[in-house]
Amino acid sequence: MQANQAVSLTPGKRVLFLTRDPERIRQQLRGELNLRMQDVRPEDLMDDINTDAMTPAWACFDYRPEDIARNAYAGITLNGERLFPQDSLRAGNFEVIVSGYRKGVGSSRETAVQAEKWSGIRIAIAASFAPIHARNNIAQGVLMGDHAMLARLQRGESIALSEFQKGCDKITQKVIEYGGLFAFTKAYARGDVKLEKPATPPRPMNLAE
Repeated sequence: MQANQAVSLTPGKRVLFLTRDPERIRQQLRGELNLRMQDVRPEDLMDDINTDAMTPAWACFDYRPEDIARNAYAGITLNGERLFPQDSLRAGNFEVIVSGYRKGVGSSRETAVQAEKWSGIRIAIAASFAPIHARNNIAQGVLMGDHAMLARLQRGESIALSEFQKGCDKITQKVIEYGGLFAFTKAYARGDVKLEKPATPPRPMNLAE
């Protein structure tokens, strides 16, 4: 994907809103409810969704991402039962997932992003993201946006990729452009990516540098 390309929702794909009301989540998972950003207040959405809830420790023993995805959000339970049954996220035909503030707090395990991505999620929408979780999204090629961007997407707009790159340094912008860290490094190894040399003057350096 090039920086001047546009991002839009895929016809037929769905948006999952992680609401504070568990029944609305169940209805969405069952395909009975399709919400729009205009129908949801920010305070209706779950805040502080931690990566332990997204992929509890036991789910991480399934080291293949497609297996980890089967138990996406297994850490959210009500009265001892999972709110997200096994395979429910990837069976729901979702490509966008929406939450409130500080998405991805906690251990910031990268399997949390794997669980979403391998369930079909390509855009994560939140009021804010925990920093390490945000880096994991970038590294794995999951775009991040805010609630206003989702409202535009659901109105049928296309949003330039450059809007998803705002506030990022030049290298991170390239990682986003190429769809993740692995794709970026392969492109760099092929010579497809040219990076500016840093303007750092000669100075003593440590071993890693």
